[in-house]
Amino acid sequence: MLRLAWRNVWRNRRRSLINVAAMGFGLAAIMFGQSLIISLQQQLIEKATGSITGHVRVQRSDVDEAKFPDKFMTDTAPGARLLEQDPRVAVWGRRIHLTGLVSAPSASLGAMICAVEPDKERRLTDMAGYIKDGTYLDANGKGVVMGRKIAGRLDVRLGEKVVLMAQAADGSMGAEAFRVVGLHETGSESFDGQLVWVPLKAMQEMLGRPNQANQLAARLKDINLAEAVAKDVDAKLGPGNVRAISWKAIDREIISVQAFQNGILTVVLVIVFAIVALGILNTQLMSLFERVREFGVLMAIGARPGWIVRLILIESLLLGLVGALLGLAIGASLIAHFGHYGLRLPVGDAFAYFLPFPSVIYMIPAWGLHVFACASVFLITVLASLPPALRAGRLKPAEALRHV
Repeated sequence: MLRLAWRNVWRNRRRSLINVAAMGFGLAAIMFGQSLIISLQQQLIEKATGSITGHVRVQRSDVDEAKFPDKFMTDTAPGARLLEQDPRVAVWGRRIHLTGLVSAPSASLGAMICAVEPDKERRLTDMAGYIKDGTYLDANGKGVVMGRKIAGRLDVRLGEKVVLMAQAADGSMGAEAFRVVGLHETGSESFDGQLVWVPLKAMQEMLGRPNQANQLAARLKDINLAEAVAKDVDAKLGPGNVRAISWKAIDREIISVQAFQNGILTVVLVIVFAIVALGILNTQLMSLFERVREFGVLMAIGARPGWIVRLILIESLLLGLVGALLGLAIGASLIAHFGHYGLRLPVGDAFAYFLPFPSVIYMIPAWGLHVFACASVFLITVLASLPPALRAGRLKPAEALRHV
């Protein structure tokens, strides 16, 4: 039966090739779209968490905005101890993020001041790697690293001094002179034009907040454990005004982007699967009308209706198999090509305004989704061929033999 079904598939070579091509290119398009969206999402998450957010944070629960905690923890020891003891945490560090003023002889600008523990921050985020001129921070020094754009607006260069000002613990305006030791360039307008990095110790002294911080940021060995780690640490912290949250509670806009992209992919899947189903249905109906007399002869010499149904289903499965193999080959080749050479997308430039994001996307395979797509093609092939197959099984031999 298998050999007969294979010969029947190619009786009308042109029609079969059109259907195989439709299935193959449709599946390849699905695989390409799946890989592109997964690659975009993964790189977006990596850049967001690797540039400033971190995977898990411990901070006050009564802040106005989770992304920019504006209230200090007077005792960071409990949270620090829990992060230090958790084997899933690769590195953690204390931080102070606050808005302030950066003043130079020629200009003064508002800025986001990021006070960090330099040695830990090197492993916690990628910011040290974006320094193009100068050096990174010294934990015991009074140097600052800032973006080239904000340095240009202030008209300051390496080695020159700026004054940082922010509200101190007693409500007064704290101020301290710092020397510019490094300039970073991330390609992001908001990062290069707003961020100023300083050593945590110097900022604590300037604000009159010894040993205080407004967040503890952690990088995990596996980002997929962020929700579980945040939940466990939060439970151990107990009731109070300090909580642990994952990056998903901080970068909510990324979750919204993911939902939007997944929605688009779902619509594309439905459209492509509908095209495949209609193609198979059309092929089998055309084949049925052309082969009515043939089926009548087979039934007249003893073929049972179930045998006719199975024959048509096997023909459809073979057609689907060839189309799936073609789509798999084309899709895998495209993903491998753009995984090696990258794909430049305008969307990268749009994301780059808000965070360091590459304009070239290196695609990665999403084999779970690809297998689902292939399995769906087979299922749709079977379902679409069922009506013609059942119709053929209900043919009466005498009527079929008289069919013109």
